[in-house]
Amino acid sequence: MNEVCTPPWPYSTSKQPHSNLFTPSLRGPSRSLCPLIRHRYGEYMTKEQAASSPQTQEDAIPTSAPPRLGDALHAPTLGDKVAQLGAWWAHTRLARMLARYNGVSGNLISSGMALTAILSLTAALTVLVTVFLSIIGDNQELRTAFFDAIAQAIPSLIQTDDNPNGMLSPDDFVMTGAVSITGIIALVIMTWSAIGVIGQLANSIRKMFAIPTVPDNPVIQILRNALGALGLALSIILGAGLGIVVDLGGQWILGTIGLSSGPVATGLLKIASYAVAFVVYALVTWLLIWVVARVHPPHKDLIWGLAIISVASIVLRILGTSAVSASSSPLLAAGASIITLILWINLQMRAFLMACAWTANPPAPGKPADADEVHFTERPNYITCSDPRTLLWPHHPISGEVRPDPLYSASRDLEWQTIK
Repeated sequence: MNEVCTPPWPYSTSKQPHSNLFTPSLRGPSRSLCPLIRHRYGEYMTKEQAASSPQTQEDAIPTSAPPRLGDALHAPTLGDKVAQLGAWWAHTRLARMLARYNGVSGNLISSGMALTAILSLTAALTVLVTVFLSIIGDNQELRTAFFDAIAQAIPSLIQTDDNPNGMLSPDDFVMTGAVSITGIIALVIMTWSAIGVIGQLANSIRKMFAIPTVPDNPVIQILRNALGALGLALSIILGAGLGIVVDLGGQWILGTIGLSSGPVATGLLKIASYAVAFVVYALVTWLLIWVVARVHPPHKDLIWGLAIISVASIVLRILGTSAVSASSSPLLAAGASIITLILWINLQMRAFLMACAWTANPPAPGKPADADEVHFTERPNYITCSDPRTLLWPHHPISGEVRPDPLYSASRDLEWQTIK
């Protein structure tokens, strides 16, 4: 027997005798006080009136502008200073970014993505490296430079002359028998795994912008995720290739002007390599945010976000490489490789999602005045079809999250006043 999940009559708007009218969402003990509430809000509201009526505590109670830092510092008493500084901090962009990031469990998302991304990253690199090495052939010098560049982009992953304790050797990324049936199946599985991770990353990006799940053609969505996986893998390959070009071309240019060696030449080459990495990180970040996740921030916020993510990625790459090179013991270095890689991806994801939350520039989150406003003291205290009465509470139509109900809180206050 199929259950129908609808609010109970007569409060359900779909079953009202007059479809243009509905009553405020007053339930429980507040029913006996409906005349008092009607005196303030009216017995019935039209849909136009309901659209402009307070739906949350922030709408019901006008909020004043947050205090400025100077005014907070010059408050008369210590308690006033602390209160005004807290109010000032809560409305700063950094605090609003952290509130959005923590509000959607950004740390938990980053940790889960870090563990999932290791296998998918290896799978994506295996596919791309196999294809790339088949193109360059037996050029050993180019092959060595290529893997050295990847090792710089992803610390602790590949064994090189500078880091012999990497997790995998370069030969592990080359599939033998890729044209066989088994090889083709393995390539398909690896590709599908990478596409799935990009889909999860797109959902995480949308959470930072408070964008709910939107309807989409599943085929188009898979193609969009595949484009993101390809772009992410190509960014590593492109960064490695451009790094080789910058290194060789920079040495030739510096040699022609008499700076082929020395700290100045080394510093200039590093700056050039970081500039290339900055551009590559910015491009792949734009692809993930704008194309894959379909989030379209204002240009100014988007540029800030791309710059923050690119700089953070370069800093984390340098720190990751330094952590591995600092382990002198082979045993510690071997253990540090996997730990560093997991930590590096985790921090990379945290920095990426925090930068997305910064780009979103969200408003300060509102807080209910008391537990009654979100029906937390009732049973059940969440939206459920098991109790159709809860379907009348203000809630997000997609996530089902309970929203503050100022009318209900007002009815409880009036009830307590009547009892007293």
